[in-house]
Amino acid sequence: MPNIPVPVAAEGLPIDKTISRDPLAPRGSTSCVIDMTALRKMSMKELRDLRSALHTAGELISGFCCQPRFLTEDGNNYNGAGNVLEDICDFLGRYEQAAVNVSVAAKPTTSSEVEWRGWTILGFEADCAEDLVPFAVKVAEAVRDKAEAKSREARRPAMADRGMNVL
Repeated sequence: MPNIPVPVAAEGLPIDKTISRDPLAPRGSTSCVIDMTALRKMSMKELRDLRSALHTAGELISGFCCQPRFLTEDGNNYNGAGNVLEDICDFLGRYEQAAVNVSVAAKPTTSSEVEWRGWTILGFEADCAEDLVPFAVKVAEAVRDKAEAKSREARRPAMADRGMNVL
């Protein structure tokens, strides 16, 4: 039997025509992206709050994934719905990691922003920690950073009174 070429889906369509959206797809974007620009514009408190919410949502969805209704008959793998939930959970985890990465890279100046940054990082690290000592070091670093920021704030008014410029 000879091979007969099978046309591909878009073969023969005029170039100026676009393929229409799936009629069953909802309005708006059908994919998710991490908006790094938006994350970089957030305050340290906003990043902490976002990380906390993303982590809680991920934990909730992870709990659903463990339910028998989202597993195959043998109970060893996710079924189709379980795979979708796992993908959503993975995306939330990546978004959470991005928020933490932005916090780590930030250089806040006020003591309150330094503290919120610390809470963001420490909350994430606590959830991932397997050993207390490295985590305790991170806690000590956060406390040091907060103390240094408070010290800088306390010196600013005195220096301004003397007519000195502070960076």
